[in-house]
Amino acid sequence: MKEPMTLNSSVRTPPIDSRHGDIECFLGFASGRYTRTHGPFWFGIAFVLTVLSWIALIPFRETYFGNIITSGWQTNWLCILFTWWCLCILYAKFLKVRVQRRAFEIQGFFPLRTDFVLSPGTSGDVLQRIAQRVARPREYLLFNRVWMALSNLGNIGEVRDVGAVLDSQADNDSSTIDASYTVLRALIWTIPVFGFIGTVIGLGTAIGSFTDVISSGDSDPSGGSTNSIREKLSPVVGGLATAFNTTLVALVAAVAIQLLSTYVFKLEEDLLDDCAKYCNNNITSRLKLTDW
Repeated sequence: MKEPMTLNSSVRTPPIDSRHGDIECFLGFASGRYTRTHGPFWFGIAFVLTVLSWIALIPFRETYFGNIITSGWQTNWLCILFTWWCLCILYAKFLKVRVQRRAFEIQGFFPLRTDFVLSPGTSGDVLQRIAQRVARPREYLLFNRVWMALSNLGNIGEVRDVGAVLDSQADNDSSTIDASYTVLRALIWTIPVFGFIGTVIGLGTAIGSFTDVISSGDSDPSGGSTNSIREKLSPVVGGLATAFNTTLVALVAAVAIQLLSTYVFKLEEDLLDDCAKYCNNNITSRLKLTDW
């Protein structure tokens, strides 16, 4: 008879918790599943950051950078608000990926000896080890997948059926991760739209001002002085500046957010791949569904 797999009494490893390191839980909000974020909360944070950005920009409004932002006030600040919102979501997801990564740092759930075989009789010991060392293991992407596979060994007849369970759970996890980017993708698409709206507003203002210049020129046969013409053309130039600056701000913000989003999404894809490798090395390759 085999000795039960028990934890070494001399080892006192404190349990890890998926809520430790999650900034949303730290602030008292319910954490989303795996790396899903709390969108409304981060919108509030983004609004506060936008107001702080507006205050910080007051001393620099006459500079080149300040002029670019303030020349298209209506839409540029909407772009900044949505940019902050995206950055907050990406930062939260980055922290959540780090939390999920902690699951790989704990070893010892599966014995390292070569003669160990995973079976319905030994799977309960593995699940017990996980429960002892991990608080809320089902909130970890890795442990939830392991739990789904091992808790159903008694109802599975063949090894390939376990592989099917793991593949199905992997698809569900991938869908969950992909769905967590829905709001982010919508924001990335919306930011350039605000820039184009600002462009239309700026061009409309320029065209309207230019029409006024032509009308005033027709009513004044002498054509007016150079200073007078310059004053009349000033709104036209201002409208064109608004048109181009709003597009510039929106496109730069969209490109930056897209690059950061791609980086974080790659981190989550690597997490999914490592979960699949872990399950293959510790479950599928060591599984035997016949009794000893």
